[in-house]
Amino acid sequence: MHRWAEKLGIEYGFETKHYSEVLVERLDVLKPKFKKPLNKVVAWHDSCHIGRAGGKVYEPPRELLKAIPGLHFRELEHNRERAHCCGSVVSLIAEPPVAYKLGGMRLQEAADVNADIIAALCPCCTVQFRVAAEKNNMGIESQDLGALVARSLGYDIPDTTNYTLQSWLPFEKMIALMQPENMTDLMVELLPQMMATMPAPLQTMMKMVKYVPGMDSMMKPMMPIMMPRLMPTVMPKVMPDMLKAVERRVPMPDYMKEQLPDLMPKAMDNLMPNMLPEIIPLLTPRMIDYIKTH
Repeated sequence: MHRWAEKLGIEYGFETKHYSEVLVERLDVLKPKFKKPLNKVVAWHDSCHIGRAGGKVYEPPRELLKAIPGLHFRELEHNRERAHCCGSVVSLIAEPPVAYKLGGMRLQEAADVNADIIAALCPCCTVQFRVAAEKNNMGIESQDLGALVARSLGYDIPDTTNYTLQSWLPFEKMIALMQPENMTDLMVELLPQMMATMPAPLQTMMKMVKYVPGMDSMMKPMMPIMMPRLMPTVMPKVMPDMLKAVERRVPMPDYMKEQLPDLMPKAMDNLMPNMLPEIIPLLTPRMIDYIKTH
């Protein structure tokens, strides 16, 4: 953090360090306290944020891992300044298939050195490697640096891999739902509710598509103008039905369902202005077909 402060020209009266830096400084005190040998081959992943972007903290995590009894350290082919990104952050949200391939490439480096575990200190990296390992059918564990150290010190830190993978599934389904084609399908399902919330004159005009020849051709160029103006008033009215439609498409635990009524309206407010240009060309012909047949 202090390195970012320097880049931004901000002065603070204290210095910040990563916990690996602090622990390595006291390694003489820490080493005798290690109780539980790991007996695993561990490869180290240099996360982008703590490495190239955040201050080049490369050696302290390595020194910390090497101090764990029974741990056999392996260096990945691409390391330190040359380390490859895990593929998370932007890719895992925007392009999951790409993220899985990038994660698989990094995991392959760990497989090439016969590692049982790929260790990291970034939660995003740890989640990405666990998901990528499952998607690529690779039997390499992804573990957090702090958890490995704590376990060797005798603390009972549970392995959260299964929980992580179960928790990721709803996010994966939700990300897929936000693709233009899938969001269009969702809006087509909601067309009866959407039509009912539109102003009466607009409803009358749309119904003319069914009876007036050529009206559908006139409607097509109007949609890119109408939809952005209508959505802010239509969306809140159809939100209860949208929530039900989302729950049918995205399996999620109860605690996520409880948060959905609060989170979904905010997500739609942020997403719709950017998504509508992609959705409108897909939605328009299906809306016209709906009007003609109802």
